[in-house]
Amino acid sequence: MIPPILTNPTIYNITQTTQAQVAIETSLKAIGRPGFILLDNSIDKNTKKYSSMKEFLYQLTCLGVSLGVVIPVFKKGSFAIARKLFKDEAVFQAFKKSDDFNKFRKLSQDDKISKLNEINASTGKNYELNNINEDLAKGMIEVTSIAGSILGLSILSPLISRPFIRPVLKTLGISETKSAEPAKVDVKA
Repeated sequence: MIPPILTNPTIYNITQTTQAQVAIETSLKAIGRPGFILLDNSIDKNTKKYSSMKEFLYQLTCLGVSLGVVIPVFKKGSFAIARKLFKDEAVFQAFKKSDDFNKFRKLSQDDKISKLNEINASTGKNYELNNINEDLAKGMIEVTSIAGSILGLSILSPLISRPFIRPVLKTLGISETKSAEPAKVDVKA
């Protein structure tokens, strides 16, 4: 059952971008981490409830930052940066936006040639398929996506979630419980 799912071409295509991988991983964390906290029987009920909801809200914040900020900003910015760095590359001259390039990349060879003929007619330039460095463009999109994911998940998400999570938990009636007894330290260990 699992091998056909993992080898499915649709699943393969979905997982070929950094954005999709971050979204899938964060979604799984939003479900898995709170679930495992709730399954832990060594924690009291109120602490489990608080910790699992806090983790769930944090992972939702991460997902929101990734989908709402990082992907749009870095996806758009990747081509703008690449166009300045690689001024002579035909791929960055022919395509103004990463969305246009990504659509082109998915076309068949014949459709790519037709698309380049359309671009040539509208721009008055002569781009050929062998001059379009698709790997360079795809690499720039992925590098900026990775950089954006690192920035978004390690810096932006904690900054955004810190003032957001506790008021939401308080509104939901979930409060952090403090232990009445301090933890005992095993001095013999």
